[in-house]
Order: sequence, then C-alpha cells, then structure tokens
Amino acid sequence: MKKPLNDVVKDIYDEGRYKQFMDYEKQCRTLSLLQLILEALFTCSMVCSPFFEWVSQFSVYQSLLISIVVFMIWDAALSFIMQYYKTFVIEERFGMNKMTKRKFNHEFLIDLVFSFIMSVTFYFLFTYILENITYWTHAFQLSFYKLMGMILGIGILILCLVFIFVYLSFYVMTKQYTFTSLENTELLDDIHKLLTGCKKKVKSIKVYDESKRSNSKNAFVLKLPFFRMIGIADNFLNENSYNELLGVLAHEAGHLKHKRKWYNHVMYFIILVLILFIVFIFYHFQWIQMSMEYINQSFGFVNNVYYLYFIVIDMLIEPILFLVSVFHNYVSRQEEYEADRNVVQEGYGKDLIALFKKLSRDELVDVNPHPFIEFIEYDHPSITHRILALLN
Repeated sequence: MKKPLNDVVKDIYDEGRYKQFMDYEKQCRTLSLLQLILEALFTCSMVCSPFFEWVSQFSVYQSLLISIVVFMIWDAALSFIMQYYKTFVIEERFGMNKMTKRKFNHEFLIDLVFSFIMSVTFYFLFTYILENITYWTHAFQLSFYKLMGMILGIGILILCLVFIFVYLSFYVMTKQYTFTSLENTELLDDIHKLLTGCKKKVKSIKVYDESKRSNSKNAFVLKLPFFRMIGIADNFLNENSYNELLGVLAHEAGHLKHKRKWYNHVMYFIILVLILFIVFIFYHFQWIQMSMEYINQSFGFVNNVYYLYFIVIDMLIEPILFLVSVFHNYVSRQEEYEADRNVVQEGYGKDLIALFKKLSRDELVDVNPHPFIEFIEYDHPSITHRILALLN
C-alpha cells in the first residue's frame, strides 16, 4: 500500500486522503488479527481445560447445549467488543459511522438470537443423526441401495432446513433495515427496461435505510427460491447522479442475465465431489466411531461430547474449504466482470467508473490490493481491475 497508485486509480486519492486510507486499513486489520488470535486462544484453552471432561458427565444433548451456550457467550462478547470498537471508534474517527448505539445493540441482539437458533438446530440435528444412524442401519447391515436412500433422505432434510434459514435470514434483515417501495416512476420504468431479457422477473424493488448506519452506498439483487428483489440504499438515491445509479442497476441486471460458464460447471462438480465424499464417510461410518472412541479415551469422557467432535472436524476440513473458497472467489469475480459488461452494453460504463472512484474515496477502499491477496480473499475484482475491464 506504500507504493504509488497506478495511473488507472491515482486520481481517486490525494496524498492526505490516501494516508487516511492506510491508517484506516491498518487499524481494521489489527482489530481483525486480534479477534482471530483471541478466538484461537479461547478454543485451545477450552480444549486443554477440564471443561469437556466435565460436560461429558451430562447426557449427550445436555453437554451439547452447555457447550453451545458457553462458546456463544464468549463469541458474542468478543464480537460485540470488536464491532463496537470498529463502529464507534475507528469508523467514527474517519467520519464513516451514522449508527446510534441503541440501533447497534438492537441489531446485534437480533443477529445473536438468530445465530443461536440456527446453531442449536443444526448441531442437534447432526448429533441426533450420529447418535442413531447405527441403530437405523442395523449396524450398517442394510443393503447399499437402502443406505443410499437413507442418506438421500437426510440430505433432503438438511437442504429443506437450509432453505428455511435462508428465508429466516431475509426476515431478520427486514427487522434490521426498513424497506420501502421505490416510488420514482421514471426510475422504475428505466429499471424495468434494464431488466428486459432477464430469465426471471423482478417484481419487488425496494429502498432501504442505509443512511442511518453509514455513508456506504450500494444496490443489490436478492435471489431466493421463488423470489427476486432489488434493494437500493437511500443515500445512493439522494447523493449520486441518476446515471450512476442506473449504472449500478445495470450491473445488478447483468447478474440476473447470467448464463452459466465453464467455471460454474466446475463449481457444481466440486459440490458433487464433496457430496460423494460425505456419502463415502457415511458408508464407512466405523471410521468416525473409531475416531470418537479415540477422543473419548484421550480425554477420559464418560459420554460422547459432540461439540468437541465438531471442532475437530472443522479443523480437519478447513484446508479443503479454504481451497473451495479460493475457487468460489474466482468464479464470483468472473461473474462480476460479466455483470460489468452489461453496464457497458447499456451505455453506463463511464458513469460506473466515476461512481467507483467516488465510493472508493468516501469509503476508504483498497483500490489496488496485492494480487495474491486479491486472488485468495476477494470475491469482487479490485477497483483497478474493474476499471480496466470497463475501459476495454
């Protein structure tokens, strides 16, 4: 970041504003690193302490609930402190916060309750499956087809729960933000023109009250099963030009016009491989049982402690999930480029470039990150690469 900006984005920051950006970025990264270290230290200390040996004396579900509550209390306390400091100290210092403390507490509580309900639901479901699958399968003596049918049924149940929580997360969002229907008829007509050619119609176009939280300006398209919605930040409508707004909405329309490319099919193949791996593990469930018995003997557990098993599983699959996330980010960046091409086709390329530069300056965006960081972390291309793509 200490290197001079390239010609594409050098007009975004003057010298003073760029120093502010570097200071802001340093403070945010330091805070994130501190939170990561404290989370790791807490998990390690709990694993090394007698905590899990103590909870193993309770029933399987009681020990699971106690573990969820203890870990969530720590996580909630740490997250509250870190988010509070970032919002009311760091962002306040750089003039980026408009959130009141009352609203902050209200939204944090809603997120906490939703996370607790979701965690309890899925942890208990997986524990119930692990506790009973040996009995259901008569110690895995079922035929291959019956076993596959059972695994398919479990998969469908989990998928249904995922859909339920996706819609619940949207409901939570409506409790955190106030959504109102867009009333500007001229803008509505222009948006519908941009949406011409989309596979599925978008009937709901809403404005949300981002101005009560920050100076961030955005628009998004929400794609849920059987439901499509476009959301536009109110401060976007009030503080940017009409063509800049249409440029962003043309980008969102580009997402809705997306046609599957080779990288989408590779992503589907990766998901299929992961599903087959889960099927393989279920078919060789005795390996899991042996691992659970080894952990029980090592820690001197009276009963199974599934929360610790889930921690171990998470640690083991983290490298795999990291590699999947890197490829997923690549796919996401390609789709962003594709959506930007739709902006150029609609004639708003220069307006979108002007908007990128304004938002980057106002929101202290890293416009030219290190290529390696962009490759592994960014699900959107950097501003430099997006502007280059729009110009070409």
